Amino acid sequence: MNKAGHCAIKLQRKAFAIDVEFDIPSRGVLGIFGHSGSGKTTLLRCLAGLEKDVQGQIEFNSQTWLSQSQNLSSQSRNIGYIFQEDRLFPHLNVRQNLDYGSTRNTANNSAPLDREHLFKLLNIGHLLDRKPRQLSGGEKQRVAIGRALLKNPQIMLLDEPLASLDKKRKQEILPFLSRLHRELSIPMLYVSHSMEEVSLLCDHIIVMEQGRIQFNGRLHEALVSPESPLTKADDAAAVLDGIVTKQEKEFQLSTIQTANGNNIVVPGDTEVGQPVRVRIQSSNISLCKTAVTNSSILNIIEGTISAIVDKSGSHVLLQINSRNDLLLARITKKSYQQLELSIDQTIFMQIKAVAIHGA
Repeated sequence: MNKAGHCAIKLQRKAFAIDVEFDIPSRGVLGIFGHSGSGKTTLLRCLAGLEKDVQGQIEFNSQTWLSQSQNLSSQSRNIGYIFQEDRLFPHLNVRQNLDYGSTRNTANNSAPLDREHLFKLLNIGHLLDRKPRQLSGGEKQRVAIGRALLKNPQIMLLDEPLASLDKKRKQEILPFLSRLHRELSIPMLYVSHSMEEVSLLCDHIIVMEQGRIQFNGRLHEALVSPESPLTKADDAAAVLDGIVTKQEKEFQLSTIQTANGNNIVVPGDTEVGQPVRVRIQSSNISLCKTAVTNSSILNIIEGTISAIVDKSGSHVLLQINSRNDLLLARITKKSYQQLELSIDQTIFMQIKAVAIHGA
């Protein structure tokens, strides 16, 4: 990870404390993940300059935000902050709300974002004359993101921006966040307790528990590494990045090729050449010792068992390497014993297309 800054801070409260140290990326999305009460939002507030009693040091882009002698205001740090609620001005229309973001631009040397390009990225150009009450939850949040970006911030802090949305609206806005991630060079810190969100959006991840960091590293490693707490979750999953190489409109299916050369069929008729990320849950992979033919399952991929991640309880979680694509498979302990599985054994994974999600 190329870093633009460093954070080493402590914050003591009566019944809670933050004590963390990590690098801030120069590009991409750093996920801050953890259960409610783990300190995610408090950490973001410290970075934003919204906590007075924080101690330590924060540096970003050669500027000292926090030291023993100073604690710069949020305005002086030039950040874009997205809250759980949209916080749009109800008496202003979308255009006027966005203009407010432009007037808050405190950047001196960096070129402002192209407004029309940003409107296209967020698909908000047709909303400019509407008032916030005339927008859906997803539309409001897209406008709020646009307003923050028009401030021309040097970093974006997003505090569970999808938490107040229902599942349909979340699925609506995730592709827009993914598009911003790919096309804008502004680094983002993304707080969430949703494993699906961080899996589909983030490049690196910090896992927090009780105000401390349990794991800090690349997202792909965090999801499949035996040392990561994320692999112990019931919804443990791996993510793969790839490019769409085939589009089958008549079946509403697309084929992606991963960076390591595996071909996987996914739902949706995504255009050829589009970059995608797929999330494959461990519970949606079944294993067999020989390749199955004449199956309704479209994805049958050969791999090698590279690690036994967890054998506690009634299930076994296996890490499987296929051309250096690492996946997880959760099977019953009975199946594990009947198949007589072991490390370095060749195995075939059966993955249902409906179990794969693109972003």
